[in-house]
Amino acid sequence: MTTTRLPSFWFIKLFIFASILTFMGCNNPPTPPIKASLIVFGTTVDITVYSADKNKANQAIHQVEQTFQTMHHEWHAWEKGGIVSKINQAIAKKTSIEIPNSVADFIIKSQKLSQQSLGLFDPGIGSLVELWGFHSENWQGPPPSAEKIQNWLNHKPSIADIKIKNNQLTSKNPYVQLDFGGNAKGLAIDIALKTLKDAGIKHALVSIGGDMKALGLKNNQAWSIGIQNPQKPSQAMAKIELKGGESIVTSGNYERYFEWQGKRYSHILDPGTGYPSNSFSSVTVIHKDATTADSAATAILVAGPKRWLAVAKSMGIEQVFCIDNQGQIRQTKQMAKRLKLL
Repeated sequence: MTTTRLPSFWFIKLFIFASILTFMGCNNPPTPPIKASLIVFGTTVDITVYSADKNKANQAIHQVEQTFQTMHHEWHAWEKGGIVSKINQAIAKKTSIEIPNSVADFIIKSQKLSQQSLGLFDPGIGSLVELWGFHSENWQGPPPSAEKIQNWLNHKPSIADIKIKNNQLTSKNPYVQLDFGGNAKGLAIDIALKTLKDAGIKHALVSIGGDMKALGLKNNQAWSIGIQNPQKPSQAMAKIELKGGESIVTSGNYERYFEWQGKRYSHILDPGTGYPSNSFSSVTVIHKDATTADSAATAILVAGPKRWLAVAKSMGIEQVFCIDNQGQIRQTKQMAKRLKLL
């Protein structure tokens, strides 16, 4: 682990942007990008494709857009009629529900990631998310009482309480409510890249709210990703070259929050305490699997300065970049080798 001190910023806010380095060949001019943007999952989705066949590229992008719209409805925890909503209703009633293979596979994968995260990433805490009001887009407080949080902790709902057999999902703990806000974007990114690849696209970048994954190259050049301080948008804090097949994901306590009586409450909750995590301002993770990277970024942010490295190792994450609320950087040796501080 390496530690670096930067100037202190109060509630420093990071975002990841794609800054593509231009490659000029001697005889071949660079291929112009084919781009599309849409609003889904409550954020902006940007799709960039590099292909000489514009029709094929546009058809592939359209397939991704349709998939995302379906996912938004099906996987939103509070979207009535979606599969997650139906599962939550069945759990609350202590009844079983039949689920498709794709849903079963994702839940099982999320259970494994939760276990590897030492319980700090847990999509089974949807009832805690609702208790804090973060199921609403514009919640302004107040925070829940200590008694309500303790009552939730007494029941300890977790995704580990879910059992799946022959596509029948059950749970003996009716307080379990699924909310995949911690890794659904990663799943969407992985699905989008597979959709593009299956459609014959070899070079693309998909970004959901700043989390992204690369396919191939941009005109024979690596994707240059910058990590910036939004208070100084003309200055990048660091940059890194993202390889094809890699994803880069950031979790931050600045993304969603409300303020009550002068105190800020982040939407990233610690399943162990029932309260928002407030030690790291931002955590950036690189991994080939965006679902894993998304889950790990959340878990490491919750872990904080004392436990972040142990959680990263447990989840098999080698490249991590953390910034605490005082502006101090912590990063793994593997990340330090690739990331250039500016």
